[in-house]
Amino acid sequence: MAMEWRGDEARLGQLCQLLGAASSPDNQVQQKVRETLDQFSTWPDFNLYLATAFAQLTTQPEVVRQRAGLLLKTVLTRSAMEPQVAEYVQVQAMIAVRDPSTVVRHTAGTVITTLVNHIGIGACRTTLDRLAECLGDSNPEVVEGSFSAVNKICEDLVTSLTQMREDASKEVTLPVVNWCAERLLPRVIEFAQPAAPVHARRNAIECLNHFALSHMFHDATFPQFRQYGSKYVEVLGVLAQDGDTVVLKEVCKGFVCVIDNNWVGDNLQMCEVVLQYMMKASRHPEYVVRLEALEVWVPCTRSPQMLALVRPMLPELVPILLTNMVYSEADYLCMGPGVDDEDDAGKPDQPHDFEPRFHKDKGGDDDEDGDGGGAGGGAWGADWTARKAAASSLDNLANAFRAEILQVVLPLIQAKLEDPAWEVQESGVLAVGAIAIGCMRELVQFLPRVMELLLKHTEAGKPLLRSISCWTITRFSSWICHEQNEHREQVLRSVLQALLKRVLDRNKRVQEAACSAFATLEEEARCQLVPYLDDIVKTLVQAFQFYQDRNLLILYDASGTLAASVGADLAQAKYVEALMTPIMQKFDQVPDDGKTLMALFECLSHMVHNLGEALLPILPKITERCMRLAMNGVRAAQMWEQNPSACEKPDREIVAASIDFLSSAVEGLQTRVTEVLARQNFVCIVPEVLKCKPLQVRQSAFALVGDCAKICIDYLRPFLPEVIPLCAASLREHTSATVSNNASWSIGEICIKVGPEFMTPFMDDVLQALVSVLKRQRPGQQLLMQNICITLGRLGVVCAPIAAKAFGEFAQVWCEVMIHARPDLEKSTAFLGLISMVEANPQACMGCVPQLVAAICSCPCPEGFQQMTQKFQEILRSYKQALGANWPATYARMPEDVQWMAAQWYNLEP
Repeated sequence: MAMEWRGDEARLGQLCQLLGAASSPDNQVQQKVRETLDQFSTWPDFNLYLATAFAQLTTQPEVVRQRAGLLLKTVLTRSAMEPQVAEYVQVQAMIAVRDPSTVVRHTAGTVITTLVNHIGIGACRTTLDRLAECLGDSNPEVVEGSFSAVNKICEDLVTSLTQMREDASKEVTLPVVNWCAERLLPRVIEFAQPAAPVHARRNAIECLNHFALSHMFHDATFPQFRQYGSKYVEVLGVLAQDGDTVVLKEVCKGFVCVIDNNWVGDNLQMCEVVLQYMMKASRHPEYVVRLEALEVWVPCTRSPQMLALVRPMLPELVPILLTNMVYSEADYLCMGPGVDDEDDAGKPDQPHDFEPRFHKDKGGDDDEDGDGGGAGGGAWGADWTARKAAASSLDNLANAFRAEILQVVLPLIQAKLEDPAWEVQESGVLAVGAIAIGCMRELVQFLPRVMELLLKHTEAGKPLLRSISCWTITRFSSWICHEQNEHREQVLRSVLQALLKRVLDRNKRVQEAACSAFATLEEEARCQLVPYLDDIVKTLVQAFQFYQDRNLLILYDASGTLAASVGADLAQAKYVEALMTPIMQKFDQVPDDGKTLMALFECLSHMVHNLGEALLPILPKITERCMRLAMNGVRAAQMWEQNPSACEKPDREIVAASIDFLSSAVEGLQTRVTEVLARQNFVCIVPEVLKCKPLQVRQSAFALVGDCAKICIDYLRPFLPEVIPLCAASLREHTSATVSNNASWSIGEICIKVGPEFMTPFMDDVLQALVSVLKRQRPGQQLLMQNICITLGRLGVVCAPIAAKAFGEFAQVWCEVMIHARPDLEKSTAFLGLISMVEANPQACMGCVPQLVAAICSCPCPEGFQQMTQKFQEILRSYKQALGANWPATYARMPEDVQWMAAQWYNLEP
């Protein structure tokens, strides 16, 4: 069918006419085009018409053929294809690869890539072989079109292989790997040579980088690729002197990967050659080459061998880094218009001003340093630039070389700070901030003068100089607030005055930098801020009056961080009323889909967690909205799961943030949360949100369950017959370590509060679920495993007879995991459960006595647990007696340190 298909000429003409009409700016015409295309798509052979229009109707305008190809790409993924149809489409796509039009050739590449992804490499093997052969075609346009397709295919195949590393069987991956290793890569390497046309060199190095940067050439999962690891490094060397900017950019990417992953082993001479090359490339006249080359210096700081090679390069390298730290056109482009506006505070933010924001998981770790002037987004734009790469490199090198780098960098910084050009001065201030953390100790003697200079620059005429000065000041926060800083009080006062003034700056970028810097200082200063609370609260309240939405995000963060930093000192009525009035005004104004709502909830969570009962009067309004948002989110998620094409995907972030606020309210109010629950029992939402599929929502929901179990179990108890099985079900799924962790912790808190009679009906289900997680240990989940074991120990305390029956299934792994758990109250409580389970089922540990002894020796008995020592001694003696003649051999299997502790603490001898 594929080669003999003949469509209706009239239909073909109608399709082309319709695709041409898609260029119309008239909305009504566009709507008509969409409706008619929907009708055409019901034709059984619609994709054949599209393929024909795309590949064969060369008299049609280029844009019509391109649209036919792009629509074909979309249609191909919607349903399964008959083999004959797939064959026809592949033939037409190969015809299009040879088309004189560059646009058509490139579109053909996307069509072939889509086919490979949709029907598999086996069904496309003939086409792919032809494509590889076309790389040697005498027609340069055919070679260019084929390489464009191969490039796209490489990118997608590597992505698929990366995703299939752990889960896919060899039957799935082997055809892909073999074709790439046997047919594709040899042909690609042939074109990664200086004699090849520039388009071929570009595509060849890009194709190779798809594999190299995904570590395919050194992945034990795919040994067929290993032979190309050394060939790839050779290609980089051959193309290193290429005259084409795109090729050089890709070469630099490759060399970064080589250095970062130590692909040349102990060949330090080659490493030195590469680093010298990259240093030269770091000052290349073409920006994109510099940008990629600068990426190599941070990986160098993670290797002692590389640091030894970089050390003698510092006198030449550091000036190059500082030169790249001056603002470039790329920096201005990524910051957008209005960089120098002295007063843009009243200018509303545009939708593109908002970067994607993600809810901070409860208990998650945040980046240490926020938006750095050299390393992040914020006031300096979201895009990664050479300036930021250079600043990050200097930061890391300063951490590595400390005093050694100062003798090189300080004179350069001094010269920049004295330069008449403000942009050069600004780069000097950035450099001071970059070396601050690594060279803090060596800079201490200079810091009073440095701080004086930085404070002066916060008054500079140029907004970007004011903003970078704010960032750099708080890079020295640890010195500013250090108890050994004899000028601490004076410096802190001056810094606070400067930052608070800039928080109220009329330039939005300065506001952002200053407010972010203030939040950083808050975390370091903490209670040292208490004497200045009047000024701080007054400033934040003023800022709420005129900040636009984007900077509100940071203002909320600074307000919440203030509560976390000074705690109860902020709970005075005058501060609570002053600060919460504008915050609650924003709460009332922001819609449920507002871009600032999530940050507002995070701020409120900090407030209620740290100020507690001081917020009782406003909590009913907030909890009511949390309940509504959570339940609306659950219903929206259910509707979307049932009909994703007809419903918008709900925002799981705001649902999680709402639940996290409720958790914070429980923790902050402690027993007084019952005053809120008596009016609004928000615990009633728990069963529904636990059923939500998004992991982030369930993670927050299980945290709420645990908090309620600890503090207000009576309100949670009616829902436990539904909640406990949901905890167990989530553990059996074990789709997320954090979700499993919170589900396990919830069970432990519940069982301690409700006792054995309540827990007994659920014990078999819960034990099976917990043990299933233990049996599926994965690398990097040690903390989760410890928390699972602590919960099992708690169940042993509460329901020892039932837990003991299953103890044999997990006794050895429990002991092995708990050896490494930190010695705290939770560990001691878990070992009380161990004692109860061993006493009820001593046979469970007969096969793992060495592990049991090691676990017991890892648990020193804290105050209040003195009876544990006697119990441990009785248990160990009983096992020694039970093993009889086998005891010496069992004892010999214990590590020497365990033998020593057992002898010293429990008189356990061979």
